[in-house]
Amino acid sequence: MLVAIVSFIISWIAYLFFSDKKRFHLYVFTVYIGIVLALITDLLMFVYPLWHYPGSKVEQFFIQLLNGFGLYFVVIYFFLQLLPKIQTILSVARYIFYWSIFAIILELFYLYIGFIEHGLWWNIMHSYIADWILLFLFYLHHRWASKYSIIK
Repeated sequence: MLVAIVSFIISWIAYLFFSDKKRFHLYVFTVYIGIVLALITDLLMFVYPLWHYPGSKVEQFFIQLLNGFGLYFVVIYFFLQLLPKIQTILSVARYIFYWSIFAIILELFYLYIGFIEHGLWWNIMHSYIADWILLFLFYLHHRWASKYSIIK
C-alpha cells in the first residue's frame, strides 16, 4: 500500500510541475478512457487473476484507485502531451516504443519490490504487448477526440 501512495504522490508532483495544464481539455477525455480501462481490468483480475497486488481485498481496492487516478492518469497525460509535433508512422512507432520501454521498466521495478505479482499465464512479454496496444489505442483515441472536439 505504501508503494501505491508514494507512486500516487510522485505522479501528481510530476503533473503539477511538468504538465501543460492549458491543454488539459485536449487530453482529459482520453485520460479518463485509460482510467476506466485500468479500473475495469483491475476488477476483472479478482475473477481471472493474471496479476495481483499483495494485500487484503480492501488494500487491493485502494491500490487500484491510487494507480488509476495517480499513475495512469499522469502517465497517459504525459504520453499525449509529449506526442511528436510531426507525426509520421515511424515517429509515432518510435515514440510508443520509448513509452513502452518506460512502462516495462516501471513494471519490472514493481515486480522486483513485490508491489505487483504476475499470475496464471501472464508474464512481462504480455505486458509489453499490452502496453503497445494500449498506447496505440490512446494515440488513436486522442487523434479522433481532437478532430471532433468543440473545444480547440
